[in-house]
Amino acid sequence: MAKGQDLLKRMQQSPFGWGQDDFRRLYRAYKFEVIEGSRHMVVRHPDHSDLITTVARHRELAPAYARTAVRLIEELLRRTTRAGSKEKNKK
Repeated sequence: MAKGQDLLKRMQQSPFGWGQDDFRRLYRAYKFEVIEGSRHMVVRHPDHSDLITTVARHRELAPAYARTAVRLIEELLRRTTRAGSKEKNKK
């Protein structure tokens, strides 16, 4: 996960200059499923069906893809942190 965290931090700092391999590594580090298509990758989280997006198959992608990746992963982290604190409160 440390490599995923480093990649996420760098992507938060600058949404420019990222390629499909970077997104594939980032999403997989956070346990997203990556489904390879002919023109796009479909990315979704198995435990949160609403966390889903597509990533085009280009060497360098528009900054919007990085912003979407950051938003999805931050939402995942928010949910898992909140769920973890609810579990602690039950005990």
